This record gives sequence, C-alpha cells and structure tokens, in this order.
Amino acid sequence: MPSKALPKASLPIFDFSAFRKGDAEEKQSAATQIVDAFKRYGFVYLVNHGISPEQNQALFDWSKKFFYLPEDVRMRPALRQPEIKPNATSYIARGYTPVGFEKLSQAYDDDGLKSLRAVPDGKDMFELGPDKGIAEIREPNRYPPEDALPGFKQFTSEFFWSANELAMEVFRCIAIGLGLDEEYFVNYHQDADNLFRLIRYPAVDRVALAAGKAARTTAHTDHGSITLLFQDDVGGLEVEDPAKPGTYIVAAPIEGSVIVNVGDFLMRWTNDVLKSNLHRVVAPSADRSLSDDGEMTRERYSTAFFIQADRNKVIQCAKELEGDEGAKYPPVTAAEYLLMRRAATFKTY
Repeated sequence: MPSKALPKASLPIFDFSAFRKGDAEEKQSAATQIVDAFKRYGFVYLVNHGISPEQNQALFDWSKKFFYLPEDVRMRPALRQPEIKPNATSYIARGYTPVGFEKLSQAYDDDGLKSLRAVPDGKDMFELGPDKGIAEIREPNRYPPEDALPGFKQFTSEFFWSANELAMEVFRCIAIGLGLDEEYFVNYHQDADNLFRLIRYPAVDRVALAAGKAARTTAHTDHGSITLLFQDDVGGLEVEDPAKPGTYIVAAPIEGSVIVNVGDFLMRWTNDVLKSNLHRVVAPSADRSLSDDGEMTRERYSTAFFIQADRNKVIQCAKELEGDEGAKYPPVTAAEYLLMRRAATFKTY
C-alpha cells in the first residue's frame, strides 16, 4: 500500500522516486503496487515524479497566457485545428480548438453521437506534438506568432520532452509489474507521437450544469496508451468507482502530483488486464447553498499528455498476457484505432 507519509487521496497515490531511483528490488515492489492499482482503478497519483514544482507552475502560467490571447489571434487559420473530414484516412491533431468543438463520447453510432452533441462540452484547447522526428515531419505544430506570445514555443517544447521522459518511465514500471521486458512498451513509442493538450474550462453557471443544459467533460475513457494529467487547484475531475458502477470518486487536486491513467489502447493491448476507467469533469462542490440565480464556477485549467503508440506499428496482445482463452482483440495499428476514435469525438452534424 502507499506510504502513510503521502498526502491523503481517494485514489491510490505513490512516491514514484521509489521506482525512478530504487534498486532492482525496490523497482519491482513499486511496479507491482502501481500495476495492481491500475488493474483495480485505472488511475493513480504519482508524486516525486521528476517534473519540478517550478515547471508545473510555469505550465499553468503559460497556459493562461495562451488562452488570454485575443480571440482573433487564437482563431487564425494558421493556428486553428482543421476539422476531420468524412471518411478521412488521417487526421491533424495540432492547433487551437474553440469551445464546443470536441465532444468526448463512448458512443459511435450516429444517433448516440447526435444526442450527446446536443450539449457541447464547455472547454477550449490547444494541442501540439513533438517538435522533431518523424511525427513532427508528418504533422507540424501550429504555434501562435512568436511576437504574440514570446517564449511559449520554447517552454511547451521543453515540457513536452520532460513529460515524455516521465511517460517512458511509467511504461517501464508497467512492463515490470506485468512481468514483461522492461522496454516492451517503450519500444512501441519511439516516435513520441503524443498529444500535448492545454485545456481551459471557462466559468459556467452551476445551475445550468446541474440541469444538464451545460457540460464540462462528459464521462469517457481515453483513447491512447496512457495519459499524464496535470490539474490546477480548482477541482472537478471524477473517476468511476469500479466497486459501484455509475458512482464517481472525486480525484481532488494534490499539489505536486501527476495523475496517470490507462487508456483504451493499453487496456486492449494487455488483454483487459489493465483497466481503462470512465472519468468526467464536473463543477467542484459549491462552498454554500446556491440561490435560484445560480453561481458561476471558477475557470479551470488542466494539461493532458496523451501518450500514443507509433502510428504504423502493429499492436497485439503480449503472449504473456493472453491467458487460457487467448487474445481478445485482433491486431491493429495505433493509426487505425485513433482515427476511428477521433472521428467520433469531433464528428459534426
């Protein structure tokens, strides 16, 4: 179990330095505990993970600077993320996305998607990927002009690679905890073809949220391998309780922590051994009873680092995880799987 010296949390919290800096025995112990938590909850908190408090604070400072840019700058065609075209065979996940464009969903049929889109998710986003290598050549980043936000490009690039380094350590931890070669998952993530997403949830009326007339982020699972989530102190993230489906655990902000969760692709990859769990963003609890006039929430900022396998590598269940019944899912490339998921996420009517 996590150390008693760690902060209190409703989900498992681990001191990741036990894995990052430990000897072989300490690494194995930490990996076993963390993988057991992923099997049960799909989510863990990590502290002492290698990204400094100063980097973390700067991340939110830069995020606010970006979203405070004038709307006409954020909406320039050169910065705006292109829409996914019907029957597309590739996608572009770079640039600015205005409020209401994305609708996270577990539905893929037209009726289900259309029904969910009746209430858009109330957030806008800026997404970028690596600034070098195959992934960058295939899909260049879309930055605001340097004179509009000097230093932003340099900082986000540096943070991208710090987060990627942490993600590879998490993969090594997961592999050891599953009894696989330490580099098993790392070997499928060589392109760093990841999605680094700055997110702003504008202030919204609590009464409208409670009545279902507005939404922050509806319940969903993530698409890729794992997600690293950095959140501010506002709160609102909730994770479904595996012991009580339909009820949610509050994933309160913990200073200095990163939340790591399993994505659908990794759950499929591990033959459902690891759990990709539903989660959502709602308004945090009010400090007092609300009048009929309601109350506006605070703005909320978070940064999600979605780790995705190299697009053209074929992924199939590791032999060690097939069990008695064999692999549950056919082989698939990350490109095929992610295109299907993003097409549903951004589909318009």
